[in-house]
Amino acid sequence: MRGLLLFLLLYPFLEIAGLVMLADRIGGGPTLLWLLFTGVLGLAMLRNQHVGTLLTLGAMFRQGERVSLYSLLWPVRYLLAGLLFLIPGVISDVLAVLLLLPLAGPKLRPPGPGGPSAPEGVIEGEYTRVDDTQDPNRRLH
Repeated sequence: MRGLLLFLLLYPFLEIAGLVMLADRIGGGPTLLWLLFTGVLGLAMLRNQHVGTLLTLGAMFRQGERVSLYSLLWPVRYLLAGLLFLIPGVISDVLAVLLLLPLAGPKLRPPGPGGPSAPEGVIEGEYTRVDDTQDPNRRLH
């Protein structure tokens, strides 16, 4: 908890130091253009974020398709990357780009008749053996 608090206190200073080093390396004008570009990019990403992506994921689950963890968390990652692009600084831009990388996660199987823990190719069910021969003279009255 103290580490998180320390990071939150140092984060603005790290962002300012990163911007100063970037301005020293490439100049003040290009750094200002970079900040404007990433701000507009973040704003565009947030404006294009709709609930439709979440509804699409829900439809995929209802149809029983296999969904990767990456596609499940993509709307959240996209939204967070847009917010990070809005924050002026080099560190937030790097984190936003890392969130947008197409890393595929493990496949998730929606719960169904086999259940989430059933191995591939196994169908769970109940059965009874009917090998016993019944007496033909026995009747139900």
